[in-house]
Amino acid sequence: MKEPEITRWTLIRDMFIFQVKLAMDAIRDLLLSPVSIVLGLIDILKGHTLSQSYFHKLMDLGHRTDLWLNLFGHQNKAAENSSTLFSNKSKSTPDVSVDHLFSQVESLLKEQHDKGGLTTSAKSTIDRYLNKILENKKSAK
Repeated sequence: MKEPEITRWTLIRDMFIFQVKLAMDAIRDLLLSPVSIVLGLIDILKGHTLSQSYFHKLMDLGHRTDLWLNLFGHQNKAAENSSTLFSNKSKSTPDVSVDHLFSQVESLLKEQHDKGGLTTSAKSTIDRYLNKILENKKSAK
C-alpha cells in the first residue's frame, strides 16, 4: 500500500495552524498560572468546598480550552458544526474549535483564490520562490 503524499500547501497550512495554536496555548498558560495561584489561595482562606472552589472551576475552564484548542488535532470533528463556543449538552465538548475557525478562514481564502483574487497572485509568487529554492538546492548537490 502506497503512503499518501502531502502537498506543499497542505504542509504549510498545517504548520501555520499549529504555530498559532501553540501561541494561543502559551498565552493561555501564562494567564492561568498567576490566576490559579490567586484562586487557590482564596479557596484556602475561605475554606471553600469542591463545588465552591474557584481553583477547580478554573481547572474545568482550562480543560474546556484544551478541547477548544485541539492542539494536536485529536478531537472529534463532528463537534464543529454549531455556532456556539461550548455545547449546552456537555461542559467539556466544544461546538466550535480553533480548527473550525481556521476551516472557515481557509474556505474564504479558497473562494477568493477561485475568483482569481489576491490569493491567486500571492500563491503563484510563493510557489515560484519555493520552486527556485528547490532548484538551487538540487543544483548545489
